[in-house]
Amino acid sequence: MHQNFANNLYWSNFTKFKDPDGTIRDLSKEFSKKKKDLRNEISFLKKKFHNKKIKVLDMGCGFNFFLKALPKQWNKYGIELSSLASKDTELWSKIYNYNIEKIFSKSQKKELGKFDVIFNYHVIEHLRKPENFLINVQSLLKEKGYFLLGTPNFDSGCARRYKSKYRFLKDPTHISYFSENSLYRMLDTYGFKTFRVDFPYFETQFFSITNLKKLFKISEKKVSPPFYGNIMTFYCQKKSRISFLKEFRFKKKIFKKISSKNY
Repeated sequence: MHQNFANNLYWSNFTKFKDPDGTIRDLSKEFSKKKKDLRNEISFLKKKFHNKKIKVLDMGCGFNFFLKALPKQWNKYGIELSSLASKDTELWSKIYNYNIEKIFSKSQKKELGKFDVIFNYHVIEHLRKPENFLINVQSLLKEKGYFLLGTPNFDSGCARRYKSKYRFLKDPTHISYFSENSLYRMLDTYGFKTFRVDFPYFETQFFSITNLKKLFKISEKKVSPPFYGNIMTFYCQKKSRISFLKEFRFKKKIFKKISSKNY
């Protein structure tokens, strides 16, 4: 992941990005699309922090469209390795070129500070060490801070129906696959309480008669169409230190019981 993004390999053809189904897009011109696709997440934060000045971090921010769509009075920060993608985005946020799958140093954490909200959208599936990334999120979130995470669902209905033709398997940089259940468990392990999971589709441009008809036409050449359940957004809150320790002690107690000779 590090080399692909640090050397701008992933973003090298962003003006002629090719979707799995062959559609050509200019990713740098998609602010309106991203704002619409992320309207649930944006609406949640605006309601939660109405009339408050908060500190927000987008880890793996790309062209930084998410931060651009947030209220101007909020303190907005982004982390992006690619200089190509983050070019000009400092107009509305402060950008850091840190490697998010390498555990941050004390100086890096001090430089960044603590955040009310951390956002991560379609990045974790590119990471070889997602556990290090989650440790970094934990270290940067304030007590009971919010973590919003979006990623493909590799156990969706389309993934099961289309198997190797599932659209998100066509990106060779997708190397960490999650289902709703596996991601829920991983987030719980690393100290996050999930209180909501969204599957954005019906409110997006991908909800169409054309895409629905494609579901009934499976061939060896065609990839799966966009459909409900393909993408999932986890809304999480950082567990308090006390609750995290209670869970740890409980699990430790159970482990001792089941590993004893008398069990």
